Amino acid sequence: MKYEPVKKSKYKACISMAVILLLYIIENFLLSMIKIPNSYVMPFLWIFSGFAFWRLPSPRFESKLRHSDLFNWCALNFAVIYIALNIIAGLIDGLGKSPYDHSLYGIVLNIFTVGSALVGKEIVRSFMIKNLSRNGRLVSFITVALLMSTVTISHNRYTSLKGWSGMVEFMAEYLLPELCHNFLATYLSYMGGPIPSIIYMGVLQGFHWLSPVLPDLKWITAALIGTMCPIFCFLSMQSIYTRETKLYKRRSTSEDNPVTWMITSLISVGLIWFSVGVFPIYPSVIATGSMEPMIKPGDVVLIKKVDVNSLKEGDVIQFRHDDILISHRIVEIIKEEDVVSYRTKGDNNLRADGWLVAQHEVRGKIIKVVPKIGWPTLLLKSSRDISLDEIEF
Repeated sequence: MKYEPVKKSKYKACISMAVILLLYIIENFLLSMIKIPNSYVMPFLWIFSGFAFWRLPSPRFESKLRHSDLFNWCALNFAVIYIALNIIAGLIDGLGKSPYDHSLYGIVLNIFTVGSALVGKEIVRSFMIKNLSRNGRLVSFITVALLMSTVTISHNRYTSLKGWSGMVEFMAEYLLPELCHNFLATYLSYMGGPIPSIIYMGVLQGFHWLSPVLPDLKWITAALIGTMCPIFCFLSMQSIYTRETKLYKRRSTSEDNPVTWMITSLISVGLIWFSVGVFPIYPSVIATGSMEPMIKPGDVVLIKKVDVNSLKEGDVIQFRHDDILISHRIVEIIKEEDVVSYRTKGDNNLRADGWLVAQHEVRGKIIKVVPKIGWPTLLLKSSRDISLDEIEF
């Protein structure tokens, strides 16, 4: 009876999404308003939700039953590989003591609260992805992964974001890795049901909550491992399953070769990180002519993050002033009571800027100018994005 054919239903998928969002609202808002600890309520809500969706008729998972063990075994290995990479990176970046309670009571409580939520989420995830249309499967995977990633992160982490750099670090260290993990878990759930995704996410969560020592990684290291490892595992799983089912056929290299997909993914993620400033050097489009003839509107400058104490007169820096990014030359370094600031001026301006630039406002030093390639970006920008009133010509 359990594996009798059942039609996919977007209506059922929407119900499961609504349940996930409702439980997130209850956990992050309602319980805090009535001052009831999450550990008293949420485990039972997740257990009830998981049991309800487990009993509801749904389409069977995509792979053959004889391949269930393959997905379970791969899920376990993928989780172990990720943990091993984190430990190796921790030996380089540093290890720290876990902040969680490791008394017998604490361990039991963590297993009950985290385990019930994990199992409930994975059962709902499986129900959700199996009921979405087979057409546009990639879109369905991304939709489910994005939803599950969003509700995994506490709302306090969203509300505590401050500034552009904080948002970049949050996206790179938490949101993007969480999205990659959930994309892999969604694929495992789609192909093998909830068990593989429970194994994968369960081993990861078990290490995080139960290990007395955890890697204390720099955010860029955590972002790199958290993004690349799930992508590599996803591509490997596709290749393994294709060969296992003897469906491997000669197709175009860009369509089936996991190496090509992995390289494409690495390049894509790298370009995104480069654009948002994750790396020590990042690009920026110039919108005004205040630095002509050195830099013209539509040029792209490459900015290197440097030690502000190494800056000297004549350096062209990028800094933030009233939420505007400005690239001007340092014409004077001012030191008052051990506080260093910089007087700046655009090469094409008649006078120096009417403010001093503090060290914490400096984003980096311009090291290269690439002419004209930023014009498409300027054409797409809204006129509200850049105010020219604050920049002297």
